[in-house]
Amino acid sequence: MPAHWGLTVTPSGHLACDSVSLASLRETWGSPLHVVLARRLRENASEFLAVNGVGRTRAEVYYSYKSNPVPGVLQLLHGLGVGAEVISEYELWLALKLGVPANRIVFNGPAKSTAAIHDAVARDLLLLNVNHREEIDVVAAAARALGKRPRIGIRVAASAGWSGQFGLSIGQGEAFTAIKQVHESGVLQLTAIHCHVGGMLRSAQQVLGYVGEVLALADRVRSDLGVELAILDFGGSLATPTVAGISEFDRRLSIAFQAPIPAPVPDATISIREYVRCVVEKVETHYAATAKQCPRIFFEPGRAMTGNAQVLITSVLSLNASDPKPGWAILDAGINLAESARSEFHHILPASRMHAERALRYRLAGPICSPGDVLSWSALLPELAIGDALAIMDAGAYFVPFATSFSFPRPAIVMVDGSDVHLLRHAETFEHIIALDRVEQPPANEKRQALQ
Repeated sequence: MPAHWGLTVTPSGHLACDSVSLASLRETWGSPLHVVLARRLRENASEFLAVNGVGRTRAEVYYSYKSNPVPGVLQLLHGLGVGAEVISEYELWLALKLGVPANRIVFNGPAKSTAAIHDAVARDLLLLNVNHREEIDVVAAAARALGKRPRIGIRVAASAGWSGQFGLSIGQGEAFTAIKQVHESGVLQLTAIHCHVGGMLRSAQQVLGYVGEVLALADRVRSDLGVELAILDFGGSLATPTVAGISEFDRRLSIAFQAPIPAPVPDATISIREYVRCVVEKVETHYAATAKQCPRIFFEPGRAMTGNAQVLITSVLSLNASDPKPGWAILDAGINLAESARSEFHHILPASRMHAERALRYRLAGPICSPGDVLSWSALLPELAIGDALAIMDAGAYFVPFATSFSFPRPAIVMVDGSDVHLLRHAETFEHIIALDRVEQPPANEKRQALQ
């Protein structure tokens, strides 16, 4: 099983990356601890960037910052040729601070402020994707004020996937209406269609379904408006093969009877390379049939790029036996650091005892004083002892951005790169948690009264 993540097991039974024991990293960096797997990051980026279509079209890749906004991770990806996809003023600021050129940044998001739009237009970003019609007038006003003609895409909602606050419906005609409004604005460059379906895509059939809807809309833009779109942006949403959503039925069964949550079958999820290839070839074939030049093809992966390239190491703090045994294992990481584990299946491995027989089912709870702080109601593990290390796998998407300082500081983040271990983020301290608070010292007489 460790091979799914490019990991091995040492003779002493420790889960390891490039011979570095993940459990032993606690001795230097503490527990809990995020561990980034540099080799897996490079492999994932290579898979996204390697595919050429039959017509030699190469897809362009822009990493979704919201998925794992750790500067050290982002810098590695940018060094490999991956651009930035941002959804907020902060993420735009971070991309620019990391040295990403404006022509390598795509700005998305359902809630762009007027200031953010003004900044994006002023900087001449590669692409500004409009999420709803009201945004068009705001972008147009900024363009007029700045004397710019920004490149604009329209986020559209396909028949399957997210809708609501995310984009404009293709089927109901909202998307084309917005596209026409951009085209007729006189100050905006109608450049792209953007479709991010959301959820977890696992099959070529799912992928090609929404790609077909985008191509049909692009054809209508050409026939009705005479515009050849320069970019088709297909977003992200490709699943991590070893992660799956937990159904309400399975969750209830696990709580009531400690039934195991079904693990996803990794081979049932389309690979990164096949995902990119099927989209690129579908688009190329479509445009070849109309004798038109193929547009640029964008992807904005998040989960699929970094999800399986990070592990959360946590330690067993105490054991609360019950009847039937073995009962509960209390960990130093809970929903404060692994909120996604409440709704998603994540493998949990005995990082310090990989050779031991996994014959007992534990309920794994975190350190938060809340009955909801449960990471697993039925984790199959060896008989645990206090101090054992567990590895929560696929922690590289949404674990870090969703983490909180609920009663406990957030942990350090390190990267294992060959035999080297680099610190990417210091562990949070108590002082960090209150650094932005105004804490006034009471006068001396008030102190005395309080003590009395």
